Amino acid sequence: MREIVREWVKKGDSDFIAAKTLAPQKGVENQTGFHCQQAIEKWLKAYLVKQGEELRKIHDLTALVIDCEKYNPAFQELEPLVEGLTDFAVEFRYPGENATREDVQDALDKTVKIRKFLMPKIE
Repeated sequence: MREIVREWVKKGDSDFIAAKTLAPQKGVENQTGFHCQQAIEKWLKAYLVKQGEELRKIHDLTALVIDCEKYNPAFQELEPLVEGLTDFAVEFRYPGENATREDVQDALDKTVKIRKFLMPKIE
């Protein structure tokens, strides 16, 4: 694995560790979900960098999955999993919207599934 790809994976893994660490605590649901979103974003970008793609500065997970589909149609499986998770990058970070414990558990479960899907394609 190229060093830059490894760095993207490592940063994504770090975000996932942060999410799992925060998850049991009450009152940090928004932040927990944010770290799930960030982990997935970085792992998708690792895949795209591996393919030689020039990265766009976006946080939209669905758009990133669609970019990945150009290289591997199996990424379509991720579209329903990432749906709604981009909200953690923007909506839940500002007043007016708050994630629930159920939102966080759903985000964590999806993050595990997405990582399991992605890692064999990145390594």
